[in-house]
Amino acid sequence: MDLKLESFTRLYPDLLYPGKNDRDPEGGNPAVAARYMLDTLNPLSWRRLGTHPATTTVMPAWTFFVAPMLGAIARRVRKNGGRVVMIVHNVADHDRGGWKARLMNWQLKAADGFITHTEELARELRDAGHLQPITVVSHPPYADFPEAKGTLPRTHRLELLCFGLVRSYKGVDIALKSLASAAINDVRLTIAGEIWNDREELLALAASEELAGKVEIIDRYVSDQETAELFARCDAVVAPYRAVTGSGVLALASRYRRPVVVSDLPGFAGLVDHGRTGWLFPVGDDAALAHLLRNTITREAALAMNANLEQTGDGNDWDKYANAVLALAQPERRI
Repeated sequence: MDLKLESFTRLYPDLLYPGKNDRDPEGGNPAVAARYMLDTLNPLSWRRLGTHPATTTVMPAWTFFVAPMLGAIARRVRKNGGRVVMIVHNVADHDRGGWKARLMNWQLKAADGFITHTEELARELRDAGHLQPITVVSHPPYADFPEAKGTLPRTHRLELLCFGLVRSYKGVDIALKSLASAAINDVRLTIAGEIWNDREELLALAASEELAGKVEIIDRYVSDQETAELFARCDAVVAPYRAVTGSGVLALASRYRRPVVVSDLPGFAGLVDHGRTGWLFPVGDDAALAHLLRNTITREAALAMNANLEQTGDGNDWDKYANAVLALAQPERRI
């Protein structure tokens, strides 16, 4: 199989991208070299890729801003006899709006088939009128992420981690308010990832008297190796999202066998077994999360889940994922 990876010379303009860097400074996976040619603001680059003689094009669907470009490429690919499989992370943006949903729908209409990571997202596609074949396959653990070397020392009895780009819908403020209310000692919450939204509010919460010495903020891109060290050091990963259709953070937690503390959104509830592989609490309820932190979530409780976390990885691998994509690309193929 001849595999080509096309990526972006420019994904977002500076106005829409508050981060410092949208490209992996470590260069990504050397086994598959990316060709950087796509520019979301230059339709000529879309046209060049759309005429590329690929039998199957696999693309993401995740935000309205790139939907016009990806929809145009998909239509050109199909016009030239290729098939298009879309890996759908969002049917509509987290910051929902009517015109944004219409742009997303325009892209999604150009697919021959969809991959989603949850049944909830598959239902959203059907409810939006997309009748193409849909395969639901869980996000596999990131097996290619490195092992930790143990370079980050533990300094607190309980180590918690919020990981990834910090945006309003991810509820990092809920984690901070809950930790302040829980009033527990010898705990550290590490927030690792560029802060895109609500910076002043989050920094003020972290600097409050109740959280003195309990919060570490790493406001920048985090390399794969540093990611490994952060997950290895923590006892549990906290993801108090207000909205979600899937999360790569849970796949990372699975990779490093760490339990998760998540809001009981449909996109999470089917992935977390409360009390066995993590803990669930009502969406947006910082008092409920504070109760869990005060009474239930301990280092010992997290360690006791290790055997259950080992079991959750069985059969949930990248071969299964790749076969699901190929089955949509080649309808006669079976997983």
